This record gives sequence, structure tokens and C-alpha cells, in this order.
Amino acid sequence: MSFDRTACYKDPYLFFSLNGNAVMKLEVDAAIKLCDLALDFDCIIARVEGGIWHNPGFESRLDCIWDRNNIFDEQPEEANKSAKEFIKEESSEHNAFIITTQKIVE
Repeated sequence: MSFDRTACYKDPYLFFSLNGNAVMKLEVDAAIKLCDLALDFDCIIARVEGGIWHNPGFESRLDCIWDRNNIFDEQPEEANKSAKEFIKEESSEHNAFIITTQKIVE
């Protein structure tokens, strides 16, 4: 099943069920919740891109990008927590986020 690429989603579970990795736009609360859920789906947050949702349309902002630091490679919980904090900090100026995850390989 595919998703509507012209929508901004409120449900973080759809990110995983519809394979929204690196393309699905999420509202602030959904993006924050996704960071909490990522480990349940064996994922680590790799990148967060913030922007402004214009309904329809996503305005990407180059001043709102978080990339996982290599120090988090062995600490997925800390990486996801850091991504979550970034979203919270940026949510006063940005109302939509695109999240990229990577599967955790053991």
C-alpha cells in the first residue's frame, strides 16, 4: 500500500506500515512519537528534516536538518532521543518533518 505524498500525516504508525521512510511528511506530534516508536521497529533515526507545511506542499528548510552523529552508532536510544529533542526545539518555527531511519543490524 502506498501513501499520499501530498499529505502531512498525524499517525506515526503509518510511517512504518506505509514505508514512509525519508519521504513522508509528519506533523510535529507524530514526528516526536515516531522517535519514541523507532526502536520498537528496530530502527534508529538517521536524519530529521524540518520544514513548513502549506497544505498542500512542504517547504524544506536547509536551516533545520539534524543528522545522527557517529557517536550514536552504538547507542540507538540516545540517537532517537536526540532527534526527538531536535524536533521539539524546532517545532516553534517548523510544523512538519521528514524522518529517515535505518534498520538496526546486530
